[in-house]
Amino acid sequence: MKTIANENFKDETIQFDGFNFVSCTFTNCIIIISTLEFNFQQCSFFESTLHVNPKLPIFEISHRLSQSSYDNDTNCYRADYKYPRTAIDLPFATPH
Repeated sequence: MKTIANENFKDETIQFDGFNFVSCTFTNCIIIISTLEFNFQQCSFFESTLHVNPKLPIFEISHRLSQSSYDNDTNCYRADYKYPRTAIDLPFATPH
């Protein structure tokens, strides 16, 4: 798994699969998570949308999401990760 650290992403669509993100910031990004072959820790998400494959175990996804912070405008969708219908509440981030 390739590690990406201390990067700032803005206005991008990013497939998390196959990557380990550490201390990265995502602003107005679309994040696609379709497998468990990813990791991220101490990341911040602002005005972003995470789309999670509904076939992935909710406990594992919740644990990984809890390792980062999110603002009021970031949402996580699981009901249909390509065409989201249901939002999952996320913890809030403090802008740096």
